[in-house]
Amino acid sequence: MAGMKTSVVIDCPVEEVFHFFLNPKESAPRMDPLGGGLVLMSPDGPPEPGTTFVFRQQVFGKTRETKTHLTAVEPNRRIKFDAEIGPMRPACSLSFEPLASSTRVTFRGASNPPGGLRFLTPLMNRMGQKNWTQRFAQAKAVLEAPDE
Repeated sequence: MAGMKTSVVIDCPVEEVFHFFLNPKESAPRMDPLGGGLVLMSPDGPPEPGTTFVFRQQVFGKTRETKTHLTAVEPNRRIKFDAEIGPMRPACSLSFEPLASSTRVTFRGASNPPGGLRFLTPLMNRMGQKNWTQRFAQAKAVLEAPDE
């Protein structure tokens, strides 16, 4: 496997889907397979290149922290980001394709483990792809749920 790639079609307009993914402070607790957690954003204001999100979650009784740095934002088209997940430094993107009455979201990424762990790249990519497939399934369920 050369990297991570997964996609989903969500029955919502591209603007709504893009906004959901651009604002993980609001969306991550609702779609993360590990059950949400605290999301901090810096600096304050609308998310844009240079914005950093810090995710804090309890995993096996310990607090795990990951960081995501937005590197490019093309409204309703693409979000690019780098992350710090343990020793991994994945480079990723989300692309948004408007369809007739829905939106196709595609995640692409590379896990980028450090030197001595590069032999784990295929495993890390499979794990990352699995996590994003689960996130997409949850995002689809959240966005397509009827308003109450």
